[in-house]
Amino acid sequence: MEITDPPLPSGGQTAARVSQEQIKSLRAAAEALWCEYICLSRIREPLGLVGGYWNMDAEIITRVAAGSLCCAIHGIRKMCVCFEDILASARLPSSVGRDIAVFVKRARTWVLINSITSR
Repeated sequence: MEITDPPLPSGGQTAARVSQEQIKSLRAAAEALWCEYICLSRIREPLGLVGGYWNMDAEIITRVAAGSLCCAIHGIRKMCVCFEDILASARLPSSVGRDIAVFVKRARTWVLINSITSR
């Protein structure tokens, strides 16, 4: 099942299609990142699933799912950039936009905290 908004009144572009799997993976990853002090091993799988369902570059997924802490931090930063690009370029249902914004905020907080503590 895909979630979409109706076409624009002008008859122009329609909303981007987003599957339930994409939404579930995004919410699970945001939930895993709820605590910025959670260890990398607990967030690898949810973040890997997000990367897969949202068709992110394999390098990003590998960095997050199997790399060192430093590699994972770099991969999560790239994920945030990808999601910010999606928000800027795709016309998404508002609930999906909110889910993406929550994920990006939590991911950036996790990256900041773990970047500081890994030095």
